[in-house]
Amino acid sequence: MLDVCLRCQIQADHLPGRTTCPRCGGKLSVLDAQTRRAVPTPAQSAPAQSPPTQYPPTQYPPGQPSARVPQRPRPAGRPQPQTTRARLRWVAHRPLNTLPPARPVRPAARIGTPRYTEVPRWGLRDVVFPPGDDDREAKSPGARLRWALQIIWPVLAVAAALQLLRYCILMFNRSHPIPYWLDLASLWLLLISGAVAVAAAVWGLFLFTRWLLAARERSYKTVETSDPRRRRLIIAGAVLPFVNVLTAPLLLLEAAAAVGPAQAARVRPAINRVAVAWCLVSGLALIALVYRIVAWSSGSIQVGADAMVATLVTFVASGIFVAWLVPRLDGLVATDLPSVAPARRFVVAA
Repeated sequence: MLDVCLRCQIQADHLPGRTTCPRCGGKLSVLDAQTRRAVPTPAQSAPAQSPPTQYPPTQYPPGQPSARVPQRPRPAGRPQPQTTRARLRWVAHRPLNTLPPARPVRPAARIGTPRYTEVPRWGLRDVVFPPGDDDREAKSPGARLRWALQIIWPVLAVAAALQLLRYCILMFNRSHPIPYWLDLASLWLLLISGAVAVAAAVWGLFLFTRWLLAARERSYKTVETSDPRRRRLIIAGAVLPFVNVLTAPLLLLEAAAAVGPAQAARVRPAINRVAVAWCLVSGLALIALVYRIVAWSSGSIQVGADAMVATLVTFVASGIFVAWLVPRLDGLVATDLPSVAPARRFVVAA
């Protein structure tokens, strides 16, 4: 229970016998501490009794309650005992009409145990390479194709340079005579360089076919299945000139889609870029081939010069395409996504 003064808005724990406020002298009300309702005091609930004894006003010091019993006079010579007053601790509370509403108690959200549908690939990984992997990687179809492409594009560059030299000699011969040996040497160099360029292209096409077979096998092995296409159909789609421009990218996209949509979306832009560049180079090669056939059948010098220019442009475009393809070859195969290591790693120190 609490003793509350309605005049000065202070309260304290209930003390029997205290009826007036020691601060302003007002009447105290007894309230329940939980319900804040008035509680009848024993004086209110007790039956009517005889009125208390009235004492003269002179026996009561001013400011003290009248219900306190007066002290008896003591004989002279004896020390006056010191009376100990009860120490009161007043606690200030806000008025009832200004108290904020009680906040609802919200149940704590339950956080379940994290579960993974697959093995997480983040964190520190200790990759142990078995002995002999370097030799196996050097003999793989991808490594051999990269090595061949690094040889093919210089061959194409030399063939383009000899084509340009032959064209310049013929242009000079229109107004000035040239020695016979120079004409014969430039012609033989042109034929030999063309034959070597064609042989290099066939060799690269053979290695590309092996790489395509290995890439499809690797992609389907990732999902633990076999290649649904026949081996002969894949070889035909990779070897046939001007047909492999369409079939080879489709075979790579089919293998990527079998691995998964995320892996297919990762390699599809690279395959599309290679397919577009390959189409442009094949179109230039087809134009040069048509010019060469027409020049051989007609015997026209002007058509022969145009065919030489078309062949020169084809060699230059093919060399640029091969050199551009070498570092992007691995990005055309869809396998399991590699784990990307963060730039900064935090390790718990014991």
